[in-house]
Amino acid sequence: MGVPFCMRAKVNRGKAFKEFADSGEREAIITLAPGKHSIERCQQKGLSSEPIRLRLVRVDLPEGVEVLITNLFDQEHYPATAFKNLYHLRWKIEENYKRLKQWVEIENFSGKSARSVRQDYYANILASNLTAVLVIAAQIDSDIRTRKLKNRYQITFAQAFSKMKHRIIALVEFSGRALQALITETIHYISVTVEAIKDGRSFSRPQSKMKNKIYYMAYKRAL
Repeated sequence: MGVPFCMRAKVNRGKAFKEFADSGEREAIITLAPGKHSIERCQQKGLSSEPIRLRLVRVDLPEGVEVLITNLFDQEHYPATAFKNLYHLRWKIEENYKRLKQWVEIENFSGKSARSVRQDYYANILASNLTAVLVIAAQIDSDIRTRKLKNRYQITFAQAFSKMKHRIIALVEFSGRALQALITETIHYISVTVEAIKDGRSFSRPQSKMKNKIYYMAYKRAL
């Protein structure tokens, strides 16, 4: 489609990516030919199966080497040194996916009908968005309260979301001064659920052995 992109390669899933990572080169231009399975999928979807020209960029991280794939070939306008910060910009989006899947459990439905799925989905999205808005205000309250402490602190979203679920109905139903008072109380309530920010920490990316997370209808959320 001609859309500029930057994505992370799975080094252990492609020979060309592994060879590039092992080479120690900063960047390289490769031509990626599709395999038999990819050709069949392209034919099913009416897409071209011609080989694709790609640019690989090496990013060295404390926990290892990351290989990025892009179709931005102009090395003057898009130097290899720019891609580490560029790819880091996706971190908040990726964290939000993790938040929705792990903490909000967006895939955990209370029923099997289309209506049940829609109700659960929109209720969780509404609760998550309202929590995110109040967390911004709660973080300011927390920053003021902890400004003289040694560490910096941030709101624990999982706990904030748990507290929001007990108040979301009232926040939707209340109005006027009653709503304003409830919002103020909720912000203060959330502002005490904090954890210390420890700079410089990094963790290896765990490889899950489960293909898909399984939820059971009788399962009840702990938060």
